[in-house]
Amino acid sequence: MNLNDVRLFIQVVEHNSFTSAADKLGIQKSTISRRIAQLEDELGVRLLQRTTRKLSLTDEGQELFDRCQPLLDEMTNAADYVTSKQEEPKGRLRITMPPEMGIFIMNDVVASFIKKYPQLQIDIELSPRVVDLVEEGIDLALRVGELSDSSLVGRKIANTRIKLFASKHYLEQHGEPETPDDLVNHECIGTMLNTQGWAFTNWNDGQPINLSYRIRANSLSFCRQMIKQDLGIARMPEAFCRDDVASGEVKEILTDYQTPLIEIHALYPSRRHLNPKVRLFIDHMLESLKDHPWLAQS
Repeated sequence: MNLNDVRLFIQVVEHNSFTSAADKLGIQKSTISRRIAQLEDELGVRLLQRTTRKLSLTDEGQELFDRCQPLLDEMTNAADYVTSKQEEPKGRLRITMPPEMGIFIMNDVVASFIKKYPQLQIDIELSPRVVDLVEEGIDLALRVGELSDSSLVGRKIANTRIKLFASKHYLEQHGEPETPDDLVNHECIGTMLNTQGWAFTNWNDGQPINLSYRIRANSLSFCRQMIKQDLGIARMPEAFCRDDVASGEVKEILTDYQTPLIEIHALYPSRRHLNPKVRLFIDHMLESLKDHPWLAQS
């Protein structure tokens, strides 16, 4: 059995497409099709069912994938590890992360990483959207909050704690809530990615308070400006509103009620080996983010 043909088969399965696998590998789609047909002839079984609209594994194809994919990934990991010990890291690393994370947390991490490894290049997409890592060729994603994509490997990087804030003028006009339940009678400002209410660990058994948001946005910076425009109450990372609180323009509210910690994860495709550049960046990130003011230590 030709291991190179098996690698091509695994790439097609991971990308769920001959075309996407060909684009990723930089070879002709017809070449991949011919090589997999040769593999099927050699094994005497059909591995893939192909139609114009759908690609699916046969039982034999699923068995081959399940057995060979971890072995080939382990072989690649071993080769990458040996190579990384002998050569200066080089190449391009593609990362996606939310805008405020990049601007306020990861800026120093990226700068020090580039200085440490001068032969590396980095493409960074600052976007709140959830990116398909395999489809778009992204090596690493940094995401905040609950993970919903079980096809990705997630490594926890840090925690952050969010607080509730409102402008002094808004509170003078509408009064200050005394308990989380009072929030239903206030104008609340939310984020597009949060489809649930706001939870407190020491209220309502941790169940979220269902809210009707007057404004929702996909940018924390925009939500902060809405607070300063006296338009309502918003949840923000504590450090994000520190200067506004110090100036007296904004006030932290409901301080007796604790919000849960929000986890930050580094994500990469589970069906692709963790390449040395990603490993180096994650290790550097973990070291660099110790005691960062935006992050909670417990």
